[in-house]
Amino acid sequence: MGLDDRSSFQPPQELIDILLPAFGPCSGFNGVCRGSVVWNPALGHVPRGFRAGTGRIDEIKLVLVCAEPGDPYEDEHCDGRTALDRLLSTYRSSCWHLEEPRDRFGRNLQEILRIAFPMLSLSERMKRTWVTESVLCSAAEECGPVPRAVEAECRDRYLLAQLRLLSSARIVALGAKAWRRLRGLPGVRFAAAAAPPEGNKPRAKMSWLRALEGLEP
Repeated sequence: MGLDDRSSFQPPQELIDILLPAFGPCSGFNGVCRGSVVWNPALGHVPRGFRAGTGRIDEIKLVLVCAEPGDPYEDEHCDGRTALDRLLSTYRSSCWHLEEPRDRFGRNLQEILRIAFPMLSLSERMKRTWVTESVLCSAAEECGPVPRAVEAECRDRYLLAQLRLLSSARIVALGAKAWRRLRGLPGVRFAAAAAPPEGNKPRAKMSWLRALEGLEP
């Protein structure tokens, strides 16, 4: 699948099955997440940030876990009448931001994929990588704290199921927040966040190199 086929991009069905309840919308909006996160598809406020994994589930060799998505871009919105429509609209938008980065975070993600699979095209790198978030909704203030109850809710509903499904892949937590939320899970490696300000520092690339060393394509 080439990058020009973006309209047909979708993650493996196994990952869709895990994430689909988040677009119902997620019942967490009426529970512990009430008042801490926002459901407003017209303004881009939906669970999001997951991207790549454009091939089969068994082709995924690397899982990158970020903290949570930043604020939606001004032109970002979530189309679709059904939960599946909303999931795929959100996913394809996130894939586009990986293919054609519009900020340092996207450029750093591209660099991490290049380090992981240097001999492959971007299209092939995307098949072998699944990027997800430890919390699927934006913090009330971009890069700000997220209540521990919300972290636990999202981890237990969505993140752990993704990681169990992809347990044979290398799992890398990008940044201290994601690392803390994954604490206690075996085999997880730590690397610097892709997002600024940490992702702007020279030491960030060194940490990505260490975390990805020896990864087979």
